[in-house]
Order: sequence, then C-alpha cells, then structure tokens
Amino acid sequence: MHTKRIYLCDNSIDGIFTAIYIAWSSRLGHSNIKIEEKSEGSNYSNLELFSDYVPVDTDYDLSMKVSESIRKKISEEAFEMVCRVALSDYVGKADLIYRFLILGFAMGNQILQHLSNITVNTVFKINRNVNFEVHHLLGFIRFSEQANGLLTSVIHPKNNVLSLVTPHFVDRLPQEGFIICDGNRKLASIHVPGSQWIIAEVPELNLEMGRDISFMEDEYQDLWKAFFDHIAIQERVNPKLQRNNLPLRFRGDMTEFQ
Repeated sequence: MHTKRIYLCDNSIDGIFTAIYIAWSSRLGHSNIKIEEKSEGSNYSNLELFSDYVPVDTDYDLSMKVSESIRKKISEEAFEMVCRVALSDYVGKADLIYRFLILGFAMGNQILQHLSNITVNTVFKINRNVNFEVHHLLGFIRFSEQANGLLTSVIHPKNNVLSLVTPHFVDRLPQEGFIICDGNRKLASIHVPGSQWIIAEVPELNLEMGRDISFMEDEYQDLWKAFFDHIAIQERVNPKLQRNNLPLRFRGDMTEFQ
C-alpha cells in the first residue's frame, strides 16, 4: 500500500504556492500527493490514515517562482483566478489549485476553455463567488470619520478579500487616511496618504474603535438614516427584492441598518 504524502501549508497565497513548488519537486507522482491548508477552524485537517504529513514553511522566493511560472506558461488571467481561489473560504482550495495547475501546465492557456472538467469548473465557480462578494462590498462598505479625522470601516466578509477591495478606495480616497478591518480574520488594511497601503494582522482588534466618531459624523449618520427611512415608497416596498440586492449578512456593518 502506497503512503500518501500530505503537505500542510499556511492558509495564504504564498503558503499554498510554496507547498505546490515543494510537492512538484518531490517527484512522488501527483496521485501520491495532497496539499492541505492549515485549519483556522474545526472543519479542516481531518487526519487521513496511511498518510505522511509534512509541514511546509512559507518561502516567498519559491512562491514567486510558482507565480512567474503560472503567468508565463498558462496566462495572467489564470494567475488572477488562482489568487482569488486562494483568498476564498473554500475548504480544500490548496489541493484544488494544485490539480488546476497540473492541468494548466500541460495545456497552457487552453485550460480556461475546459469548463466541462470538474476541477476547472470548480475554480471558475469559486472565482465568481469571490468576485461577487468584492462587487457587493465595493457598494456596501461604509466609512465613519473618527474624532482624529481617520476614516474607519469594519466588515465581516466570507472570503479574505481585503487585498481586493482596498485598492478601489485607495484610488478614490488618495488624500484620506483610512482603515478597513476584517472582523472575521483580525486583519486590517491601512492607508496613509502619500504611502503604500498595507495589510496587517491585528490580533487585538477592537471593533469598537469605530464608535469614537466625530461630532459632524454623528450628525451625518443621523441624516443618512433619516434619509434611508423616508426615501422608500411604501406601496413599492419589496423585502424579497431588497434581500436579493442587499444580502442580510452585509447589513450589520452598514450605517443605515444600525
């Protein structure tokens, strides 16, 4: 009986790409290898019998080599799709990306045409799901001005999309300092005018920091809530359509629903 080797990597793009490089270089045969991202919850890492678990330390140089190979040998579009899958909350995404790249390195950019393949199809569905959430958040993110002038926003996305939504606001608010906090992952994107924006881990993230709003912000929020409450035409109220356009899970972080 063959022993499967399972590489355990960090739940990040660089961690997954590092594991893919090491798995590929092992020459054990793709069918004898599995890549699994480390669990932050309880539904990952179900230990498999007759398997050899190998922890992988993230190596940014190896990760960069995988990135360059995807761009060169498959396509830039495939690279962007793989990155979005790596940012998703899909359980088993590391191995899914590995299987997708096995096909991609064999077929080149034609891989994106093979939607009948279950691996390719799954990558497309996850990619679309992440894009939908990013699209929603670009419209639903609300900033509050703090007493010190800093703009803050707290979101709770399903997927790890801070790196995808932040550039949008950097482009539109280049002169503003702002922080967008991911309350589900204790991460925050930070923008300071004149500097590159960054994403930092904030283990002691205080979600109440957004409550110390300025006097003017308090008045603006009251005006916005009053506007939202009175703009609706009662005869045309359609809660089902509203839920479709504005899912309930986003409303807890939106000013007009607080």
